[in-house]
Amino acid sequence: LVGGQVKGFVGIRHVNRASYRPEEIELTQALAHQVMLALQLNEFAEQGQRAAVLEERNRMARDIHDTLAQGFTGVIVQLEAAEDAVSCGYRKEADDHLHRASELARRSLSEARRSVHALRPQALQEHNFWDALKGIIKNTTAGTALHTKFQAQGRLPELPQPWQENLLHIGQEALTNALKYAHARHFETRLTYKAKKLRLELRDDGEGFKAKDRHDGVGLSGMRERVEQMGGELKITSSRGKGTKITVLLPCNGESMS
Repeated sequence: LVGGQVKGFVGIRHVNRASYRPEEIELTQALAHQVMLALQLNEFAEQGQRAAVLEERNRMARDIHDTLAQGFTGVIVQLEAAEDAVSCGYRKEADDHLHRASELARRSLSEARRSVHALRPQALQEHNFWDALKGIIKNTTAGTALHTKFQAQGRLPELPQPWQENLLHIGQEALTNALKYAHARHFETRLTYKAKKLRLELRDDGEGFKAKDRHDGVGLSGMRERVEQMGGELKITSSRGKGTKITVLLPCNGESMS
């Protein structure tokens, strides 16, 4: 028996003997037990390999979404803004939007390549996560109808690099949803550090959705996975016509962030 299930049978038989000594029976039972342990270990190894493959597949899907999918949402936004500018006869503004779209496309491709090699996002090479997130939001929405607002309260702690990457991608995902699905006019980003707790709020005034109508895709599932990795809590509140608010709560200790 392994895990309450019958995995096989082990029997002994001798052509010239009808009975066996107790020690012979005990030895056979011990050998049978070792065989079952070997089978169980092999089964665990196969399960571990399947789990590792699934985890890697999920990581790749999340990374592709966090780089190419999010990046090209910004490209589309800038191209649509360029099209509007052309239709209104604003040639210079159209050229500016096309230039931004080109830069966003190059940056997204670069981030995808960095992700393949498990490197940190380029934005975090030059800034902490808060400044990096503000820069990405500003670059993505520059010249568009989406108005952005940023607010930080408290002496922000120095965060582990994996946390900074997770929070950066969560912020990008919230922005992508506001642009791609919510058709929002305002997007607010607020970061608060108080009583050893870090709170990131991402709010838009878009179309919103009812909880029963929500289907968690790669984006929202990726958010939850990232928050779970940090031992935090994710709250998503939304309703039709009243926008969406995403809140990340993290227990946090550390020195102030420069």
